[in-house]
Amino acid sequence: MAILGSGFGGSITALILARLGLRAVLVDRASHPRFAIGESSTPVADYVLADLAQRYDLPRLAPLAKYGTWQKAYPQVVCGLKRGFSYFSIPADSPFVPRGDHANELLVAASSNDKYSDTHWLRADVDAFLAAEAQEAGVELFDHADIFVSRGGDQWLLEGKRLGQDIRIFARFVIDAAGEAGVLLRTLGIADEADRLATNSRALYAHFADVRPWHDVLVSAGATVGDHPFYCDHAALHHLLEEGWMWQLRFNNGITGAGFAIDCARSPLDISLPIAKEWSRLMKRYPSVAGQFESAQIVAPPGGLRRTGRLQRLAARMAGDNWALLPNTAGFIDPLHSTGIAQTLCGIERLAGILEQHGGKPTLAAHLDRYETTVRRELLLVDKLVSGCYLARRHFRLFTAFSMLYFAAATTYERRRHAGELVPGAAFQCADDTAYCRAVDECWIELRRLLADYDTTNRKSSDVIASNAHVTVSDADIAAFDDFVAQRIGPFNTAGLCDPSAHNMYRHTAAPRD
Repeated sequence: MAILGSGFGGSITALILARLGLRAVLVDRASHPRFAIGESSTPVADYVLADLAQRYDLPRLAPLAKYGTWQKAYPQVVCGLKRGFSYFSIPADSPFVPRGDHANELLVAASSNDKYSDTHWLRADVDAFLAAEAQEAGVELFDHADIFVSRGGDQWLLEGKRLGQDIRIFARFVIDAAGEAGVLLRTLGIADEADRLATNSRALYAHFADVRPWHDVLVSAGATVGDHPFYCDHAALHHLLEEGWMWQLRFNNGITGAGFAIDCARSPLDISLPIAKEWSRLMKRYPSVAGQFESAQIVAPPGGLRRTGRLQRLAARMAGDNWALLPNTAGFIDPLHSTGIAQTLCGIERLAGILEQHGGKPTLAAHLDRYETTVRRELLLVDKLVSGCYLARRHFRLFTAFSMLYFAAATTYERRRHAGELVPGAAFQCADDTAYCRAVDECWIELRRLLADYDTTNRKSSDVIASNAHVTVSDADIAAFDDFVAQRIGPFNTAGLCDPSAHNMYRHTAAPRD
């Protein structure tokens, strides 16, 4: 079997295939270590990673499932402490002013303490570590490979050059783990159906040294940080802005991954505007955020800030006759809510189970069809969860209410997983739960109606997102939407979400961790 891409997804897949007694090779156009983003793990990811390590006898993967064990086993592999999710509504052109009732803050705990905490993955370190693990397990890695992929009969041929030498690899099955590079997508002429997606965002990002903690900014502004369920920077920290939102992920080595995810409907990409100038303009609009970066220096990637076009991708096909795409190659929505690592691991678990039980059998094709259906369903669900948050972001009470849909699914999945109620390979984020998906649909439609009097027959979601810039929503309508969401997530609300008495500080949402 050939796996295209030796990032964490490709390398973990290769490790599992090797444990199954299958000969696997990794093929990559670059080498490790290398800069990459997609760095924030979640409890769902931790559960799946721990189960993969146990099921496939990969004990060296198990410590990566918790911050405490990671630090004990692999302190040289850089990560960051992630106790949960923190969100702050940042006004443009004026300092952030904390409120005693935390009405412009939302903190949701994902772990009960540091030992059992989630992590941020410094991908340069983690990907290199996992690729080395795969090689140690006997997987051959062809890095620096410039290849052409073709198919003849029931075999695949990967041929080209590696470090000046000709290479030819024959494979019965190909897994594309190369992310947006999408080698198989080009080979098979598979269309991108991103126009089906409501989310429409782009990114501007880098890694920085000496970023001032947001906690310190809050203390200086007189915030009551003693109410916080965890140190707010030990989190996937989100600043909600008029243009979109900003992420900040802190690593143990003093580096902070930071970037803007920008609503293209609000701020389309202008390639004539220099990247550094766009960053500077955004900083000038948000003085409290700018204060965090006053002494910061860019340390990666080489060449400084990076900027993307539209982030969203959705492959028209995701699996077929002796091939499959891992979820991050099949599609991508947005970094909001840190879904990428968890969905990729769920996809690996599902695909590994299919290959283990049905590889080389007549039943394989049908199970690959089901794999594709599940991955697509997951991506379309995440699209609704994310696009609704973009739409609601300027009305923080609406944002907090709609975000509870994500946390309801995440905590439900975690508890079901811990209780052994989910079969291996179950859909990520409860995407196979009809009742939950119906609740998301109803809340998504109600939110759009509330903000834009949405007409589903005549207007696109992007039109709605662009049009709600100055919509005024009454307190009564917001309270009604709070109740609407609370009712819809009731069967999935095992973590005390939508509780006004919590004042946006959720301390006890974490599922048990062994």
